[in-house]
Amino acid sequence: MDRLDAMRLFIRVADTGSFSKAAADLDVGQPTVSRRIQDLEAQLGADLFLRTTRALSLTQAGEKFYTRARAILEDFEQAEAEVRGLDNEPYGQLRITVPHSLARVVIAPALASFLRRYPELSIDVISDDTYTDIVQEGIDLAFRLGELADSSLMAKRIALSPRKLWASAIYAAQMSALESPADLPSEDALHLRHRSSSAQHWVMTHTEKGNRIDLRVDGRFRASSGDMLIQAAQDGLGYILAPDWLVCEKVRAGNLVRLLPDWESDALPLHVVWSGGKLKGKARLLADHIAEAMKAQELQEEKAA
Repeated sequence: MDRLDAMRLFIRVADTGSFSKAAADLDVGQPTVSRRIQDLEAQLGADLFLRTTRALSLTQAGEKFYTRARAILEDFEQAEAEVRGLDNEPYGQLRITVPHSLARVVIAPALASFLRRYPELSIDVISDDTYTDIVQEGIDLAFRLGELADSSLMAKRIALSPRKLWASAIYAAQMSALESPADLPSEDALHLRHRSSSAQHWVMTHTEKGNRIDLRVDGRFRASSGDMLIQAAQDGLGYILAPDWLVCEKVRAGNLVRLLPDWESDALPLHVVWSGGKLKGKARLLADHIAEAMKAQELQEEKAA
């Protein structure tokens, strides 16, 4: 087996902590993976893994080899990219994970033009609102909304979207006399569900005066899906707090309008997350492409009550 391929296989097994998971990721049989790792250990004259019935972990020699092998592969891939011009002409597979709503509204529409631009590239998308373990699942790039928890992963913010109040035109007309978000019926707030509490706090800021209001909302309808909240708002059940990209389709179609347009909440960040090293090659190109797609979803609607 080629030494670089052996290093890639070894790193995949080490990252997943499992021969079977590595085999599934690489679409080969588990016996093949086990045999190739044994061949590599024989070539090196050292055991790389401690094998038990419950766990697979690196030996001291394995840890040293892991560090050096990853560095060698990164150097090789960078050199290969320079020769092949991969920053402009990427090839191979790019595996990403994306929240459902973002995938539907922004990512999926943007991927068609990206793949047409780079015909040698293939993309494997995992659409999931939970935090996928990007190391174990072999993810090249994860798109994550909101503030990130501290971790050893690398991250870069590619978009920052202010959140605004939206409702159906009929509901907005009924609330046209209101001057502040504090005047809105709390029970009409349509919001994402959280395990810790049914109630949430929305901090709203007047865009001109800078006044801030902390709203405690505990509406009659909450859901784990942003799309369900949009549908509820469209049906006149209440109002939602959402960034432009989430509601842009409904706003442009006239199904939702801005409510209390002088007020908005703290912006929702979008980060790309990856396992290590610099963001480069096809992953960087996709991150930049999605950043531009996010800008295209910004609404320039006229202020309306």
